[in-house]
Amino acid sequence: MTLRGVAAAFDAIAMVALALVTTGGAPVDRDALVVVWGSAAAAVVAALVVLTGGPPALGWAAVGYMAFAGLLASDSFVPLVLLLAVAYMPILQRPRGSVSLGIAVAALVAIALGVAIRVL
Repeated sequence: MTLRGVAAAFDAIAMVALALVTTGGAPVDRDALVVVWGSAAAAVVAALVVLTGGPPALGWAAVGYMAFAGLLASDSFVPLVLLLAVAYMPILQRPRGSVSLGIAVAALVAIALGVAIRVL
């Protein structure tokens, strides 16, 4: 396991632990489900992409979900989730060797989820 893998696994474990502590183990409302548990799931996906060498675009899409959850999913700004998304950026592989393409994937996912959540 590389240093990147250790960092990614730590971030995912920390987010799942935060979700457990914040919600008492069960999501109780929509914001908790979308923001906290969704971000925990996205963190696990990003960590698996790093650990297995999976498709980088999938990891960047998970970062986009975390950015969406931190900025757009609830009525309040959730800086910890947004910081988690930023923490994954240097860890993830770059799609086609381009950080800007990874950021574009993350931004498109965040915007699309923001639009979808407003419609639903």
